[in-house]
Amino acid sequence: MLPAYLFRVGIDWVRHQKEFANSNPYARCEHTIKVLERLFEENLCGADSKHLEVASVCAYWEEFFHLEDPLQDEKEWKEGLTKRSSQYDNFEKWQEWFKTSYAKVFSENNIWTSLLMTSWATTHQYQLVYTEDSWDFVPSRSYLPTSQMWRLSRHLDTVTEVLREFWIEESRRWEESGFLVQDESSHYLGRVECLGFDTRKYTVTWPSRSQIAKNGGIHKQVLDLGSLVADIVAPVGDNWYRRPDSVIFAHDHIDVTSLINRATYVFGSKRRVFELALEDDFDKARLQAQAEGWLVEELELVD
Repeated sequence: MLPAYLFRVGIDWVRHQKEFANSNPYARCEHTIKVLERLFEENLCGADSKHLEVASVCAYWEEFFHLEDPLQDEKEWKEGLTKRSSQYDNFEKWQEWFKTSYAKVFSENNIWTSLLMTSWATTHQYQLVYTEDSWDFVPSRSYLPTSQMWRLSRHLDTVTEVLREFWIEESRRWEESGFLVQDESSHYLGRVECLGFDTRKYTVTWPSRSQIAKNGGIHKQVLDLGSLVADIVAPVGDNWYRRPDSVIFAHDHIDVTSLINRATYVFGSKRRVFELALEDDFDKARLQAQAEGWLVEELELVD
């Protein structure tokens, strides 16, 4: 069971329970934390309580700012928060204003902190993420609406299994080209459309024969496996929201051949740029890959 899926299920359940209809978004977030603790205990044998709460509130408020069917109080809260936070170019100033203006209700806890950070991130085209010991802002990423998450949910296990087997073969192709692909654990519990591939950090190390290694450049680069998987399963639409791929999930059935073909293209595109860059610089490698018909995107560097 994907942790990210449990987050979305728990949040959606709390939002639509009649017993919470007369509460408010903050109170529902408190209920959501308790529900998710039970879900994780029942389905994943629990999780680190500190990180589970942080992950829960981050997921809750992200969904809050992307709701397809907001309740009246959610709509009012969202409009007010968006209007106010958009007026501050600096997060600390926005937080200080809120603390001062709402001193009677504000307290130093994960719920309020995440709400303020997510509000500011949303109005400034960022996304809130958490690591082992900190929360931070990164450039905003497209979102999978809850209605589309339910469409995808019945196929999660099958698609994940197919892509995991595919990745095993794909990682061998990287090794055959001379690259070292490594992964390490992360406290980030992911997004549904990434199928768990974003819960570990993947890096690619260049072989010593490569030009980048010989020239003393950055010898490791991030391989954002989660985003690659998301682009296969639920591509970004015209409105910056994701939808399950219309060919792979035609008539709500899985076309495994289309899934594998799409994975071959998306994964292969990333690897092909690296292979071409072994003997040349990235700019020329990207141009060559584009000429060959591969999908080419920017690369994220790491020290």
